[in-house]
Amino acid sequence: MRNILENMDSCVGCSACAQRCPRQCISMIPNDEGFLIPLIDEKRCNDCGLCKKVCPVLQADFSLDSTRETDFPRAWAAWSTDDDIRLNSSSGGLFSMFAESCLLRGGTVFGAAFDEGFMVRHTGISNLSELDSLRRSKYVQSDIDGCYREAEKLLKEHRPVLFSGTGCQIAGLMSFLGKPYPELLTIDVVCYGVPSPKVWSMYLDDMKKRYKGDIAAISFRDKKDGWKNYCMFIGFKNGRFYRRTAVNDTFFIGFGKNLLSRKSCYSCQFRHPRSQADLTLADFWGAERLEGIDTLDNKGVSLVISNTPKGQAALESIRDKCYLMETSFSEAASGNPRVTESAPMPRSRALFFEDLIRGMRFSSLRRKYMNPFVQTLKLSVKRILGPRSIERLKKLKRV
Repeated sequence: MRNILENMDSCVGCSACAQRCPRQCISMIPNDEGFLIPLIDEKRCNDCGLCKKVCPVLQADFSLDSTRETDFPRAWAAWSTDDDIRLNSSSGGLFSMFAESCLLRGGTVFGAAFDEGFMVRHTGISNLSELDSLRRSKYVQSDIDGCYREAEKLLKEHRPVLFSGTGCQIAGLMSFLGKPYPELLTIDVVCYGVPSPKVWSMYLDDMKKRYKGDIAAISFRDKKDGWKNYCMFIGFKNGRFYRRTAVNDTFFIGFGKNLLSRKSCYSCQFRHPRSQADLTLADFWGAERLEGIDTLDNKGVSLVISNTPKGQAALESIRDKCYLMETSFSEAASGNPRVTESAPMPRSRALFFEDLIRGMRFSSLRRKYMNPFVQTLKLSVKRILGPRSIERLKKLKRV
């Protein structure tokens, strides 16, 4: 078995290579950190080179396209006027509206969903009754599996397709397809970084042991206390439930400290201005700064960025079902730096995964790296001292 890339740390795990291989000699295998990577069976490979031709990392062009439409990107604050859709979505419910539009035209929508074991996998749906499975953020790297091949088949039959995913997954799709399709609409989500499925699995096992039951439901962005105070919610089949704010949940603490992401996420090649999607969706943090926006209902506001005329046309087609206010791209990105910048890799990431690979139990990893008490104490100190004092302390420490 051999690797496709010389530096596998740059692999994004999209599986475009495995799905395009005509001899099916590439397998997506979890590495020691739990992230899927492609491995080539040398005995079956005939060196046709298709895997490298569709790799979005190898095909990424770091120079900006001079032919790109000058009117884009355009940024909007938005939310669905249907409160049921809005409350059952992570932010303002815009994904549901785009998906519904596609489904009502007889199309297929691809996105991330939980499987029976609450691992995250990409899947395609063709009925409105299935839409809820694709709603809400899932902060784990999804397994694309054969979705690129399935989408290509539908597009060749001139069927409408909406494909949503992270920036690298959309880049993988576009490299895989190799040409534009008029029936395809792509949406990428502003991504902080994709956590390890292995760590997520360990977290779930830990929760099942602590609550003595199998899991019945999960929401990363439970809105019982509002959009700005979202919680991790886990319901168990024994009737018990777990609900914690992000600053008090083990997994969210690791995610927020940027310990759990794939290595390629720390130098992502597919954020703006290099997004290859027609539309980009995110939370519009700081929307209350915009004149005419009232976020006091705390139900969620989406940031929608139209990157192409096709994306803008899709947005215009749902205008009568949502609230829309255009703003500048810089204003929109100011409250969500992950639109344009990758989060830095902390030094503790390497230590965390060294301990994990060595076999440290999750309970020990939790206490060492993701301790809610320590996190709460740090936040309290920051509030008491204020940002200027914190900066002075950092400077003194460096001296």
